[in-house]
Amino acid sequence: MTHEKFVVHIVDPDKAIAEGLATLLSTYGIDVQCYPDAESFLRSWPLRRPCRCCLLAEAELPGLSGPALLRKLRAQQIDIPVLLLVSTSSPELIEAARSSSRVGVVEKPCVNHALIEQVLSISQRA
Repeated sequence: MTHEKFVVHIVDPDKAIAEGLATLLSTYGIDVQCYPDAESFLRSWPLRRPCRCCLLAEAELPGLSGPALLRKLRAQQIDIPVLLLVSTSSPELIEAARSSSRVGVVEKPCVNHALIEQVLSISQRA
């Protein structure tokens, strides 16, 4: 099953994790763009803006954190579905992320099929 013109933007400072997620998603025909931090994603957003996409971001990013990135996206009126990778040891962050209808939570360690199901669900609605 391919999802043409659907892109997952991965923001994770750990290159190995980002590449692993990219490989997993690409096996489902999903295009991926990786960024080491929130600032890089925000700088490239106007240049890479596809019509159908979502953001998969680590919650605990250096510099601009995942929740701060969410606030910045909303302030700039960037309407993109977001999946936030959250440590299961962060119940406050999980609750805050779940309070938004456009933000899904992926608890770490995540199971590959659960992540894929969430991404595919977003791609169907995008």
